[in-house]
Amino acid sequence: MDGTIAATTRTLVGVEVGGTFTDLVWIDHAGAVRTGKTPSTPSEVQKAVLEVIDAAGVPVEEVARVTHGSTVATNALITRRGAQVGVLTTTGFRDVLILGRADRNHSIYDMQYRRPEPPIRRAMLREVTERLGPEGEVIAPLDEAQARAQIAAFLAQGVEGIAISLLHAYRNPAHEKRLVEIVRELAPGLPVSASHEVSPEFREYERSVTTAVNAFVGPVVERYIARLDEGLATRGYGGVLQVMQSNGGTMPAAQAGPNAVRMLLSGPAAGISAAMWFARRNGISDLVTLDMGGTSTDVALAEGRVLATVPELVVDGLPVRTAALDMATIGAGGGSIAAIDAGGFLAVGPQSAGADPGPACYGRGGAAPTATDAQVVAGLLRPERFFGGKMALRPDLAETAIAGLGQGGTPQQTADAILRIVNANMASAVRLVSTERGLDAARFALVAFGGGGPVHAAMVADELGIGTVLVPWSPGLASAFGLLVADTVIDVTESAIQPLGEGTLDASRLAALERRAAEEAAAAGLEDAALRVGLDMRYAGQAFELTVWTNAPGDAPVALDAASLRGLFEEEHRARYGYARDALKVEVTGYRLRLSRASEVAIETPLPDGSGPTPETRDATIGGQRGPTVFRPRCGLMPGEAQAGPAVIEEPTSTVVVPRGWSARCAPTGDIIMTRETETAT
Repeated sequence: MDGTIAATTRTLVGVEVGGTFTDLVWIDHAGAVRTGKTPSTPSEVQKAVLEVIDAAGVPVEEVARVTHGSTVATNALITRRGAQVGVLTTTGFRDVLILGRADRNHSIYDMQYRRPEPPIRRAMLREVTERLGPEGEVIAPLDEAQARAQIAAFLAQGVEGIAISLLHAYRNPAHEKRLVEIVRELAPGLPVSASHEVSPEFREYERSVTTAVNAFVGPVVERYIARLDEGLATRGYGGVLQVMQSNGGTMPAAQAGPNAVRMLLSGPAAGISAAMWFARRNGISDLVTLDMGGTSTDVALAEGRVLATVPELVVDGLPVRTAALDMATIGAGGGSIAAIDAGGFLAVGPQSAGADPGPACYGRGGAAPTATDAQVVAGLLRPERFFGGKMALRPDLAETAIAGLGQGGTPQQTADAILRIVNANMASAVRLVSTERGLDAARFALVAFGGGGPVHAAMVADELGIGTVLVPWSPGLASAFGLLVADTVIDVTESAIQPLGEGTLDASRLAALERRAAEEAAAAGLEDAALRVGLDMRYAGQAFELTVWTNAPGDAPVALDAASLRGLFEEEHRARYGYARDALKVEVTGYRLRLSRASEVAIETPLPDGSGPTPETRDATIGGQRGPTVFRPRCGLMPGEAQAGPAVIEEPTSTVVVPRGWSARCAPTGDIIMTRETETAT
């Protein structure tokens, strides 16, 4: 797809690797925009990235910046196919990573529950003689001779990296720093992850997991980035490769290996960045994002266009302490497999057919019925129009796969049941970030993107009472687009457990954190960044914290007294959990600093040009009702024009389904805004 875009001073490329497709958006200095999409190549991720760049005809030698979002780190962790890593820890604490926490906060009714597999085998955990107290005081000095012997033993085992997580090192990193020096002396160039650098926060298990995961996926990320860098260089690229972080900002790819945990939700964060950009240009302040890709659906909420962040992710059951956008993820993607569960009920996900072999309708050997197969059988995806006509679908294979579920009735009825389950699962995810936090989902607009988001969005909105759905330009490429408009962000943290008082915002502590942030900013080439100051706070006795920012984005930090800080905390606590307790004491557990620089890219996406085939009517099943449905190309829906449902609006990267009782209008921006026209929509 070609178009025009507001003039920029630089040529920029965003490439995002999803579970099924790899997407590209390219903006050149003359104001032209091109897009690309190609099937992902899970075995050689960089191959699809380079292929989509080549296919789009991007003159790489003219590109000033390539920004990349990838699932490489996530996949390495989930599949446990990371690097061979050794972990050094304090004597007596070797099994912290193995034992974990005693609580079980999910799957409590699963009789077949299995604890998450640690990222590191016990045989690769070694102890060093040293001991620090809870205030950082030295109880036993580091035995350097014994430490050298342990490191040498790791080297003899052929480790690809070493993780160091000593007890209470977040309060005093001296022993960890010395161990890093010894490793670099004995094995120059070997990647080292030290907890005081990766996660300088309290809670030994979470800090150890985060450090071990960083070491586990870091070499995989570094090798991948090196191959991608090499491929770009051979094509003439001389700029800096940027990668997306889970916190919604970008960082130089050179920092990705040492900070690999920051990439764990790279792709979803880019999509949310795009959703915020499109909401802003359409005057939408309160929004819920709905991103349905090939393997999962990601949902986030922004009130007043302010996104919440969380200090911890849980990836495949493992707690990873890294700043991330607050989102809910469910296994409901286009490749999610429909099956009969142990109770005899039809279920969809979380298992996925992925990109290889993919849904049955792809004709690549996949036999399991998926959500995409259901969309084909329901008549929502036309085989000749899928992927802009570049990828023919096999409806016969989709029907065979769905009929194999043995549900009785017609394949169309089973397909509709599958899609209804997907809709219900998505609605539940939206409730997690809205209703369950005391917010009425009905007052938010739903921003739908990803290849499958616009297919389900209006039906999900019906379940939630939402009356407005925004479908942005080229929704299947939203994550790649988000890479171009994302801010550059640096987060630094430090634990400091103390009662809330007048001296809480310690100037010397903040100054030290600012120096750390400035060092990272200099390494990233980040200048003129805006500073935000946050505190992790909780009621005394709670086992979890909330991050409370003391200044809004773009505002200068201000000194706040204890009463003001408590007020901010209780406002956040009430919004998240529905209550606040005046009688309870409040304590601070840590400081957070964020440096950010807004993207300077001014973009005006191309408008529909009135081209494409003439609208036609075919039968399709939407929300349980089968009947005549208008099919028309999105490029033919001009600004100001509306299409009433039931209708299907097709484009190369996605499909917009307009149920009966809904209307889709092309906004002056070229985005589609769907509104519920009646209260009887189904």
